Amino acid sequence: MKPLGESIKKVLLLLDESMDYEPLLVMGLDLAGSPKRSTGYAFLNLSLEAEVGLVYTDDEIINLAKARLPKAIAIDAPLFLPRGRGSLEERSAAHLRDCDKELLRRGIKFFPVTLGPMRALTKRGMALSAALKALGFVVVETFPGGAQDVMSIPRRKDLLGLRRGLESLGVKAIKAYASEHELDALTCALVAYLYLIGEVEALGSPDEGFLYLPKHGGLRSRELNR
Repeated sequence: MKPLGESIKKVLLLLDESMDYEPLLVMGLDLAGSPKRSTGYAFLNLSLEAEVGLVYTDDEIINLAKARLPKAIAIDAPLFLPRGRGSLEERSAAHLRDCDKELLRRGIKFFPVTLGPMRALTKRGMALSAALKALGFVVVETFPGGAQDVMSIPRRKDLLGLRRGLESLGVKAIKAYASEHELDALTCALVAYLYLIGEVEALGSPDEGFLYLPKHGGLRSRELNR
């Protein structure tokens, strides 16, 4: 595999033959279920240089996006409901989405959208996604734990291992003592980065929605750094 930065440059050149384009930037969000708890955010540029931080409210998140204009935003939160369920409040036997069923099939651990605390996260995620899309942003759902599994790097229980894993994939300038929320947001930003060049796999179905993960086996550090 060629270095990701070179691949994205070629994509942008194809999109804008005049070569007069804004610097590519993508955004990742490790969304909290409540604005009272911190949400991690991350930006990645064309060189995979990272910027991470914490915010709380939806307005803070939207203002960040409006100020930085990322080409894609990947959010760690359910952004759509299971087929057959009209709302989270509705009594229904529909608890798993097609993407959730595929995660189960692959042995990737996750929490269903209708499970206790996930309800608040799902409600917030769907509302935030709609607000960002209304402003013209490209918004996709991802799951950093699943992405980390696919990329063969540790999940956030091993914070140092996760940081080193992201660095082994080419991510640079991660701030010292980045929190678990910031590193998960950075994983989401990496998925947004890969989304732009088609190096992701869409789990789900067109009539329900998709969750995006890196293509399996396509993100080995030895390949990225050739």
